[in-house]
Amino acid sequence: MDTKPAHGKIAPVEGDGISYSGIVWFVVILTVTTLVCQLLMWVLLRAMQHQAPDAATMAAPLAPTVTERQAANGRVYPDMVAIGAPNGPAPKLLVREPVNLEALRAYEHEALTTYGVTDKNAGTYRIPIERAKELLLEHGLPVRGTESAPKDVKGAGAAKDVKTAKEVKK
Repeated sequence: MDTKPAHGKIAPVEGDGISYSGIVWFVVILTVTTLVCQLLMWVLLRAMQHQAPDAATMAAPLAPTVTERQAANGRVYPDMVAIGAPNGPAPKLLVREPVNLEALRAYEHEALTTYGVTDKNAGTYRIPIERAKELLLEHGLPVRGTESAPKDVKGAGAAKDVKTAKEVKK
């Protein structure tokens, strides 16, 4: 069986359009650039290590001396960065969340289930939530009357205008 075209010429094969030499050159240039940058950083860090400290720059008054904070090879000790007295007052971090959450839940439970004084000067008190529900079902929600309260009345005078839902239905 003959697979050649009828006119006798072989059709050109279309390429995939990818320049493999361009990809290789990109990888080579990227590698060389990375190595040059690393070498430059190494040279700069070595130069800064051998640089004499500037006499014009003063250390902070509470900072530890250079011999206290540097190890034999010139690196800073990791424990000098710890929070504590040498670095100033410690932040108020919550480090025992489960214990704090348990204390909060106990406070909330006590506030919801016991009688107590909220503000003695204002005369506000708290009652258990179950008792409050019973009183609400017994007396109903307060409803404002149809006539408006006088503007100059405060406190007890305004309470005369409030009626319960049961009274409004009657």
